[in-house]
Amino acid sequence: MNALIVAALLFAAPDTSSVYSLKGKDFTAQAKKDLATLKMFAAGLDRIDAQVKDKYLLFNKKENRTYTPEEKQLLLTTWGALFSYFSSVEQIRQRYWNFVTLSPTDGRHAWGFLLTHTALTSLLSHGLKFAEMTQGNKQLETLFDEPNSEFGVPQGSYATFKVTSIHVSTATQLMSGDAWAKVMQLGLKKDKDPDVQWAWGALDSRGKSARECLVRSGNKLFVENALDIVKDTTTAAIFPAQKSFAEWFGDTRVARAGKPLMTPAALAEVIPKMEPGDVVVTRQNWFLSNIALPGFWPHAELYVGTPDDLKKYFDADLEVMTWAQAQKEKAATFSALLAARYPGKWKAYGGKDFQKHGPIRVIEAISEGVSFTASEHSFGVDYMGVMRPRGSKLEKAKAIVRAFEYQGRPYDFEFDFFSDASLVCSELVYKSYAPSNDMKGLKIDLVDVAGRRTLPANDLVKLYDREAGKPDRQLDFVAFIDGREKEGTVVVSDEAAFRKTHARMKWDVAQK
Repeated sequence: MNALIVAALLFAAPDTSSVYSLKGKDFTAQAKKDLATLKMFAAGLDRIDAQVKDKYLLFNKKENRTYTPEEKQLLLTTWGALFSYFSSVEQIRQRYWNFVTLSPTDGRHAWGFLLTHTALTSLLSHGLKFAEMTQGNKQLETLFDEPNSEFGVPQGSYATFKVTSIHVSTATQLMSGDAWAKVMQLGLKKDKDPDVQWAWGALDSRGKSARECLVRSGNKLFVENALDIVKDTTTAAIFPAQKSFAEWFGDTRVARAGKPLMTPAALAEVIPKMEPGDVVVTRQNWFLSNIALPGFWPHAELYVGTPDDLKKYFDADLEVMTWAQAQKEKAATFSALLAARYPGKWKAYGGKDFQKHGPIRVIEAISEGVSFTASEHSFGVDYMGVMRPRGSKLEKAKAIVRAFEYQGRPYDFEFDFFSDASLVCSELVYKSYAPSNDMKGLKIDLVDVAGRRTLPANDLVKLYDREAGKPDRQLDFVAFIDGREKEGTVVVSDEAAFRKTHARMKWDVAQK
């Protein structure tokens, strides 16, 4: 224990003790939730690592020629995705760091250690390998040090990454944590929770990978980085994060857990303006969703309204009625068509969501899968934008039928847009409105992120901004609720402000 505490005090992270204000079952529930999130982030790092290996020569080769635009796009989005994962895993590590101040007999001590050291080994196993591959490539280092607002990457991030990952303190923390793990295993390792078992396995496998990298290249990495290490005065964060994000994260995220900035007054003003088929983008400052995708807006949803809203909007429309009656179910109305084609889903839509809230208003892809959700979940956010496809009611009806078809499918942690077996949030909107022989839909271009074709939710707002005011635009503005983190509230804002949001920093949590 002494070595671990000494290392912790010497290289202490910022105060994040507020998580330890939780006790008993409340703390355990939060720890398990954060461990599941950490597992998801670690899997994301594994995927990016595999993509980097697939493009090994591009990342490793010291070229005199300049990179092509396509190569730059791949390099920058890969670094941006890695930075997002690195920073987010680091926030979990910092959040639980003060476990060292608790007695080893306090059950929270073991949980804090497990989360902290699993995060550290994940960071080092990937970070050291990436540094080993890329350090010394001056063109690459220059490229990675440029600011990238879409991924929240600040100026000089790669230089900071080298300083804080290739540092004697990282080896100290790794080795002392490995020693203490043998003591902690006597307790928590008995927990049969799959995520807990994964964490103990990750400590072994990722810790081994990090140690092998230190043995293989540690001396070379430390020597090449010696000047930076001498200049460095703190190792609070193993990986960099935007200053405002790091400052706010420790206490505010815990204090605001389950307490979004959204107000009932703002929702009461905006919801009456919304119609079935609207596309909604949302953001929670402290919910790290779609972590490896660029942009300020991380989440997209399809608004369907309550069952009564849907009936009022579609059932009296002649074109929709004619189409519904021509379907194999021979339904008289659109709502009758949904009830006949998807009886179980229609019943669920008329009930409550997985959090026992109702009425249902939204279909969205979340970690629980493609789900029907009520306002408490779907609009329990810090920022919210609403856009309306300019197609007919029939177009929107067809999009909602597609969304009902997808409801119940699992969340796509692979962000694979070429598979319908599971879906990510923006993919649900994209595929619900995908053009087809009988549907004009929305023409939305996919983008390359870390070598993968996908659609960040932020790009939906980019599309709106790019086409705004044009006669052939595909989306109209409905509403924008803008967060005010410092004031702890929101304001209902205008179209001009909404159009600029896609250019905000990904981790900008202190909007003015």
